[in-house]
Amino acid sequence: MSDTELMKKLLDGTLNPVELDNNPHLYVLAERIYGREALEEMGVIGPKIDSYTAAENKSVSSLDVEIPEFMPDINAITKQDITVKKRRKITLLIGIAGLGAILTNIFIGMGEILCSLGIANMKEICVEGKTQVVWLNGMTWDGLHEIDTWKEPGSIEIFDISLIVLFSLMTLIGLFFKKRVSTS
Repeated sequence: MSDTELMKKLLDGTLNPVELDNNPHLYVLAERIYGREALEEMGVIGPKIDSYTAAENKSVSSLDVEIPEFMPDINAITKQDITVKKRRKITLLIGIAGLGAILTNIFIGMGEILCSLGIANMKEICVEGKTQVVWLNGMTWDGLHEIDTWKEPGSIEIFDISLIVLFSLMTLIGLFFKKRVSTS
């Protein structure tokens, strides 16, 4: 009988159990279809272990499928260029400190702070109320000790306006423009 006819008889359930004992391929199929217990009830003992494994090995080896090994490139994974945006803290700090100093000098006067701390004890500054520094005259230590360097608070000069603009820009840059730092 041909394999096709044997297969039809197996599926129909009309195959003789003796034919299953002689054909290990059919026994494996019958075991998968009906189960080992059903075959034992029919009196089919099954092939020896050697022939069973030989039949199973033949069916697997006929496929010959190879799965390739996956080898990830670890260097590509670990050396990715990551950019992080960080706030410009020094620019922000200088901008805020500069704005604070300029506005304090205009409205209160730097001399008022120096007098209250006991650093400045000049009569022209502390007693007469001339506490605002004229920045162009007071750039040096000796210039701070001249009477022309100090005036009444509340007046704004062009140099004060330019310093306010400069420190305001530094504060805005420190707040809104972040620098890119790449980490590898």
